[in-house]
Amino acid sequence: MSKNQNGKFGVQLKKVNVNNFSRIVAYIIDWYVATMVSSIPIVIITSIVNHTTVITQELNKLPLMWGVITGILAIIFYLGYYFVLELKVYKGQTFGKRIMKLKVVKDDGNDVDFKSILLREGLGVMIIEGYLANSSSYLRQIIQLFTDVNIMDISVYLFGIISAISILMGVASPSRKMIHDHIAKTHIISTKEEQV
Repeated sequence: MSKNQNGKFGVQLKKVNVNNFSRIVAYIIDWYVATMVSSIPIVIITSIVNHTTVITQELNKLPLMWGVITGILAIIFYLGYYFVLELKVYKGQTFGKRIMKLKVVKDDGNDVDFKSILLREGLGVMIIEGYLANSSSYLRQIIQLFTDVNIMDISVYLFGIISAISILMGVASPSRKMIHDHIAKTHIISTKEEQV
């Protein structure tokens, strides 16, 4: 471990050179693209099953089996956006991160792997923060289809608070790590120096 990375339990404690504006813009780009990608199965299945061109993101507008299948496929497509780009295409970068010259890496400085992306995007962003990703809505809708209990209202408040705390952590901490970064043991770095 290099001198500037020494810290308690091997966690990088130095200030990261990633500005908040770049991270926010990268997030907005990725949110939009991942939402569009995750909408592909919804658009196709809804138009076939309901025989209409009116597309909705509400899974309860489909028969139960189709609603569940569509929701699961939407989540797979959402996660696939991150897996394909960060593992195969750009190594730690999505379209937003690449445009803004950012990269997600493990805390030890190595490239992210399947497990770290699953922990970061699946558990951290989609389930725990649950407000920052459109796929969270699909997961809650699937649960609601099976339980017939309206969890959407309370979950929006609960996950909104968790997401707000995570954003504050990312803005205020020297490491710029949000909750999903802590879960996956990852952080965002700038690639401006690498691309010069």
